[in-house]
Amino acid sequence: MSDTGDQPASRGAINFNTVFGIIGIVVGIALFIITPDQVERPRLLFGQKPSGLDPDFFPRLVAILFVITGGWLIWRARVLVEENRIRNLDSEAIVNVIVTLLGFLIMALVMPWLGFVISSIILLAVLSTFYGNRNLLAGAAVSIGVPLIFYNILRVWLQVVLPQNPFFPNILWF
Repeated sequence: MSDTGDQPASRGAINFNTVFGIIGIVVGIALFIITPDQVERPRLLFGQKPSGLDPDFFPRLVAILFVITGGWLIWRARVLVEENRIRNLDSEAIVNVIVTLLGFLIMALVMPWLGFVISSIILLAVLSTFYGNRNLLAGAAVSIGVPLIFYNILRVWLQVVLPQNPFFPNILWF
């Protein structure tokens, strides 16, 4: 976004920044409202939570930040003068975004059955191939290594509950 002192938008004018700000506020409020129903409560360990953080903390923090940034964008949109370059995107960019979103949607749908690691490996392999990776060894190393690293960071160190691999449930790192 660029500020230009030439021709500020008139007060009350609605532009695409205002629309995205309103969408951010609506998403933030919806996320804040649904968080208690969507966040799984950890089991008690000796009558206490396994970690000191409330499971609602991070999703609620994200929801509040959505509302704050949406409000900030609405406030800034009053004086921003810029063109909407989203309209100028070529069809390849739109296809890339749609394929990526569909990949993440499919990953979210199959994750309960395949687990976090296997579904992430499949997603990374498909997307890296789609975006032009031709080195199969590097693609395989990244597609396998990154989910394993993230799984270990989230599951082992941060004790986040993730969908377990149904094929090898007793292997800690998988």
